Amino acid sequence: MRTLVFVALAMSCTAVSAQVYKCPQGYPGKDAPAAPLTGASMMWGELHGDGYLHGDDEAVDGGRDIHYGFADDEQGWLVCAYGANRRIKGRFVGTREWGQTMSYGGAKWWVKLAPKAGNCTVQVREIKASGPNKSTWTANAVCERSSP
Repeated sequence: MRTLVFVALAMSCTAVSAQVYKCPQGYPGKDAPAAPLTGASMMWGELHGDGYLHGDDEAVDGGRDIHYGFADDEQGWLVCAYGANRRIKGRFVGTREWGQTMSYGGAKWWVKLAPKAGNCTVQVREIKASGPNKSTWTANAVCERSSP
């Protein structure tokens, strides 16, 4: 019994810790007009730099998951996008749509990730409301940081 407790404690100490970063629903800055959230991606390097990453894109029910990886010495950023005006259709499975997204454009809001972010998945989802063109988008990044 004592061995089992020790193994459980040892495994919990080596577990991966996850952090969640959320994009605000509306553009929070004063440097651009108010615009709704329409997507997100990841970058590395300096704030407002040009280190956009190409993630592994996966179509999911209601939107997309994009998987990214960071080296331990890279500063990571969640870049929230606002005000895109072109919706890109996904594919339908029964009555559910998979893989839809918005064009990437408009204003950007930068969210700094914790050091050694590790592997991150950006989850972009469309929340449909009644009526045509009445949907909103959510974007979150779930980052798993390896234990030291």
